Amino acid sequence: MKFQQDENQYDEWQAYFSYELLRAIKERLEQAALPSQQVRELTTAIGFDLACLIDASAPFEVEGTTITPVLTFSAEPDLLLHQGAPSDLHEYVHGNADELFGE
Repeated sequence: MKFQQDENQYDEWQAYFSYELLRAIKERLEQAALPSQQVRELTTAIGFDLACLIDASAPFEVEGTTITPVLTFSAEPDLLLHQGAPSDLHEYVHGNADELFGE
């Protein structure tokens, strides 16, 4: 497995990934027949919390060891794309939520 650093491509893909994360959350909440305003608020809040976990903005501990997730993307076998630092998914949540909900 090879690693390639490409901040521009990574940034584009993480923006799409953030949108897809929100879309999946929204669809599941809509299935619960929640009011539309509550779906929007919960989609954004849950999406932001999950993005922070993935971004390493909220590291966690396992048996006393701090764990920091590092997100990579792959569009071809044996190649992982990274940006040289943890992801910034949480930066896209509010803008993507606005787009997802047509605002």
